[in-house]
Amino acid sequence: MAYDNSVPALFEQVNLLFDNQNLNIYAGQIGVRFDSGVTGLLFCADPFVALYVEAVAITLLSPGNVNRGDRLSWMYDFYAPTITQGWQAAAFQLAAWDVVSDGDDGFSAGRVQASSTTNATILSAAAALVSTSQGQSSGTGIFYQPTAGPQFSQTLFRSADYSVPEPGTYLLMSAGLGLLGTLSRRAKLVS
Repeated sequence: MAYDNSVPALFEQVNLLFDNQNLNIYAGQIGVRFDSGVTGLLFCADPFVALYVEAVAITLLSPGNVNRGDRLSWMYDFYAPTITQGWQAAAFQLAAWDVVSDGDDGFSAGRVQASSTTNATILSAAAALVSTSQGQSSGTGIFYQPTAGPQFSQTLFRSADYSVPEPGTYLLMSAGLGLLGTLSRRAKLVS
């Protein structure tokens, strides 16, 4: 498997504090190309490991073999099919990082924190994803871990379940994300 920036992916640059270091990072989907030539869009399950851009050998892991992998699988099953914009992919990625790295303590504490310049819309949506995923789990995730060990390159994930959600699911998710955006804008106006 190799990172492939020619694969159309949704992401956005976000300013965050990683271990109290202020960084502008790209958050969202990662385009990859498998040895078979098939491409895919994956998300990162370990934000403190650099993405190795050359081809790496991988081991497939089930959700139970990854820290909070069952919860990430549920998040992917429920939310990833509705992601249509870069800011949504970034919000999903931030939520996944908070769940994995900090056990969902929010974005004001822990290893992954918001900075004073973190996009409020992305942050609000990420917080909502973290909140709604509490207590949820799914065994449908597929995790791709580099065989040289977890510190060699990022562990990436997606779902094995490719079923298409009902149109009503898209409508509800879009309405919820729209509401979050409206509330975020109102909060900015009031401040």
